[in-house]
Amino acid sequence: MLAGQYNYMKNIAIIGSGIVGRATGVGFLSKGHRVVFYDVQKKVIKKLIDEGYEAHHINDLEASKSNIFFFVVSTPTEKNKINLKHIKSATKTLGKKLKNKKDYFVVVVRSTVLPNTTEKLLLPIIEKESGKKAGLDFGVAMNPEYLREAYAERDFKNPWLITIGSLDQQTRDFMADIYSDFNAPIHHVSILEAETQKYIHNLYNATKIAFFNEMRLVSHYIGLKPEKVFDITAESAEAFWNKKYGLLDRGPFGGVCLPKDTQAFLAWARKNKIKMGVLEGVIFSNEKFKHFWRKNNK
Repeated sequence: MLAGQYNYMKNIAIIGSGIVGRATGVGFLSKGHRVVFYDVQKKVIKKLIDEGYEAHHINDLEASKSNIFFFVVSTPTEKNKINLKHIKSATKTLGKKLKNKKDYFVVVVRSTVLPNTTEKLLLPIIEKESGKKAGLDFGVAMNPEYLREAYAERDFKNPWLITIGSLDQQTRDFMADIYSDFNAPIHHVSILEAETQKYIHNLYNATKIAFFNEMRLVSHYIGLKPEKVFDITAESAEAFWNKKYGLLDRGPFGGVCLPKDTQAFLAWARKNKIKMGVLEGVIFSNEKFKHFWRKNNK
């Protein structure tokens, strides 16, 4: 089945209408699609209605009126573990609502979920509750979002890239069609790759912030204002200007500079009683990877 065989305009259901859900729905509305918002919070629903959007409680979802269902439900971390109760509940509700749906539809997970959640947890719930078969009666996709909280709607309408993890070719064509009017490169991958990529995206951002905050602590200790040093580093360090740096499978870092300088700086920090958790983690991780690399490259 070729892209473009579907009607361009879609009837979209946004399940979970917080910041990301709202931005997603408003963005698709701007492209000419029909969008209905669903949520469980009365204040969220009322605000959307007051602003002129169609919004309902998820219990009032009419599956016959939509052909693509976006899950944008919160997946909070509680007690250091992901809590999937909200998305599992929403998935179960949707599955029941889909039982009598006759035409083909696509379910899209836009929430951030851990690897294998979509195919091994959510997909089976939909199949069980709806009595339908994924890949035959409906498609499944994982479409991670990269929206910044303060600019969510603007970011959705002007994406720098779009990632779509699809269960099969039919889902891929369907999803390519709905994003065909967005001026951005589309990366088509598997569902597992899309789930994993979103976490790598967020973990990298977190690690970079943590690293430079740690360098701020060092700068404060030695009486240095770090802004100029950071700006120069952004131009001098290959990890900044070579976007492929560190991505190739070339083993742990080695050579003349990196091993000795990481160890030397950590020893200096310890002598001066400066805690450097990020740097310690870098050295530990590199040493651990050496064993993996040697074992798998004999």
